Amino acid sequence: IASYDDVLGSLTAEFALTYVLLRTFEERLEIARQNVKIQGRSLEIADIRFKAGTVSELDVVQARSLLKDTQASIPRFEANIRQVKNTLAILLGKLPGEINSMISGNKIIPKAPPQVVVDIPAELMRRRPDIRLAEYQVATQSPLIGVAKADLYPAFSLFGSIGLRSS
Repeated sequence: IASYDDVLGSLTAEFALTYVLLRTFEERLEIARQNVKIQGRSLEIADIRFKAGTVSELDVVQARSLLKDTQASIPRFEANIRQVKNTLAILLGKLPGEINSMISGNKIIPKAPPQVVVDIPAELMRRRPDIRLAEYQVATQSPLIGVAKADLYPAFSLFGSIGLRSS
């Protein structure tokens, strides 16, 4: 039971981490798309100013380079999103396309609660799956203590045979 709880806790933590990673990549993708629009407009402005002679060609080259770098990051974010979605599907035991409807709702990155409840340290220790596993192992071995004590006392055995004989 404790090993099962340990695996379940690990699976839940891995799912939560992967889900937050998915939402983070989605947010970064959206920001990159917005930046492409803004940088495209900046490139147009730099090009117009260069043609008017108010800035050097360096400004246009830098704006174009920045735009191309941002555009190149979009496919990387899209690939990361696909990879994280596949990881979520594996963690849930689903096929990759089946989870799209499950995660299509709220796209806000989850936040941690402002306060974490802290128990007495002994209670925190008892919640750990490895400690519970050790407790269960001790409980399993407890009945065998009586058997081990009985083996310390002297024992005797009688040997013989009983049978019928007729003549």
